[in-house]
Amino acid sequence: MGSSFLFLFFSSTLLPYLCISGPITVQTIKQPFTASHFLFIDQSGVFLISSNRNFTASISNSEENPPYYFFITHVKSNAIIWIANRNHPISDSDKLYLTTNGLAINSTYNSSTTSVVWSTEGLSPGSQVSAMELRDSGNLVLLDRNNVSLWESFDHPTDTIVMGQSLAVGTSVDCYNAENDRSVGDYRLVVTGGDAVLQWNGMSYWKLSMEPKGSQDSKVPVSFLALNDTGLFLLGSDRSTVVIKLTLGPADFRVAKLGFDGKFSVRKFVDENWVQEFVSPADECQIPLSCNKMGLCSSGRCSCPPNFHGDPLSKSGCTPTDASLALPSGCSNGKELNSSVFYVNLGSELDYFANGFMAPAKRDINLLACQDLCTRNCSCLGIFYGNSSGSCYLLENPLGSIMEASSSNSKRLGYVKTIVVSSRFICWRRNRPYRTAKLKLGRGDSSSSELEIISIPGLPVRFNYEDLVAATETQPQSRSIENDSSEGNGTSSSSSDSRLERRVPNEEVEKLVKVALCCLHEDPMLRPTMVNVVSMLEGVIPLAEPRQESLNFLRFYGRRFSEASRIEGSNERNEFGLFPRANLTSGTSSSYTSMSYMSAQQLSGPR
Repeated sequence: MGSSFLFLFFSSTLLPYLCISGPITVQTIKQPFTASHFLFIDQSGVFLISSNRNFTASISNSEENPPYYFFITHVKSNAIIWIANRNHPISDSDKLYLTTNGLAINSTYNSSTTSVVWSTEGLSPGSQVSAMELRDSGNLVLLDRNNVSLWESFDHPTDTIVMGQSLAVGTSVDCYNAENDRSVGDYRLVVTGGDAVLQWNGMSYWKLSMEPKGSQDSKVPVSFLALNDTGLFLLGSDRSTVVIKLTLGPADFRVAKLGFDGKFSVRKFVDENWVQEFVSPADECQIPLSCNKMGLCSSGRCSCPPNFHGDPLSKSGCTPTDASLALPSGCSNGKELNSSVFYVNLGSELDYFANGFMAPAKRDINLLACQDLCTRNCSCLGIFYGNSSGSCYLLENPLGSIMEASSSNSKRLGYVKTIVVSSRFICWRRNRPYRTAKLKLGRGDSSSSELEIISIPGLPVRFNYEDLVAATETQPQSRSIENDSSEGNGTSSSSSDSRLERRVPNEEVEKLVKVALCCLHEDPMLRPTMVNVVSMLEGVIPLAEPRQESLNFLRFYGRRFSEASRIEGSNERNEFGLFPRANLTSGTSSSYTSMSYMSAQQLSGPR
């Protein structure tokens, strides 16, 4: 009696699971129908095959472990040509349902409740699905009872186009997010009314019409992109007029695919092997994120542009070398909207991938107006300015890689928008050893002076070489303060106006210059108070000596970049300097004519 009970128990509980795997249906499945990987586990999840045995429909995965997807696969090459639930993977027991309303996948994967993660939306109102058909082209079609197509997978591509498939204007192909992540990535191929365009976050970086291997046969509007056994074509509304073509050799099976690296390629399957026929962009540096955010791409190699270095936090991309500056995060951070803005100069030898594919935001404006346009736009992260044309190009968020400029674009000047990060300076002030002013100038401890230090956002305006020449052309004997004070080889009297010769004692000139330089110390704690300034001028207290290490910024006023390279090469840069270094211009949202945020009183310290 006990053995009979055990037999009946195991038969009723285990036998359904041992015999549950269903057969593979050829070409057409009628509704209602249910499938899961577990229900077709003996077939590796395959439940439907085309009549020519070239394509299968399955709920499976390409790895040994979950998650699972609803795939269409080319049998001979094992290439996945279409994925239904690419953004919502499922488990082996989650089910695909075919009903009169279409296809739907219900899942509990990564969730405590069952929900619909994918369905064939967009069916005509009142239409009823009768069957699902996998055609010899790899196209999965839903049919009504009159065999009229209600929905097709070819109209909803993922990252691959196959022979016989055509995409209408407005349709896009989206890449994988990563090699093992099938969710939608940032690169996209879009069919427009005049071209096929590659985009990254909505910004174009390649067009089919620019390909040397392609040719334009007519100028009628584009209606379709098609791939067949002779090549890739942009066609007119009649599907026969060729607008642009990329002619390739004959092939029995060919696919066009947008990779997660941003490259668009065409391959054919020959003798059990894939043969690549076309890939673009050929130039690695034309790909928007080839060197990560703000990285400089040159001949396929990555580095950082001038005044930037590798990001020590993310280990990818580049950030300003001046630790008091940071790249803005766009409009998402409201705290940054009122921050002081500085533009780091990239020079005229660099360019941005999107500049050649977009119109300028404005024309016939000056550089400062272009910078102000960006300052007032929270989504703008930088500019490129056409010096001869007055064209202003805005770099929108997110920011990609920088590339070397071609000869035709060498007149564009690049500037990257940065903000002053006061919090870093505050942390530095709290953590560094506190040096009292008594060691140098007898200055006492003051909490109010600490607050004033933190509020100072930048340096006074720095004049370029042409401005200095124009200002000093009537004084050929005058010399730069930097030549004497920062190098320490000359005399202070040589820095005075030659018209004062024999009218002022050299000792007085030396005293004035030294006091002035002390008031320009980068560290405000080293600047003398007004009481000490008067006392030194009157000889009440000894004359203080200017500290060269706290006057580094003066080098950039006289020699511009000749000293900058030496400082960067010595690795003795002040990591938490308050002031921006060379190649910085400032701007505010209120006015672009104000080039300084510091008053004369702030410059020489609190009184």
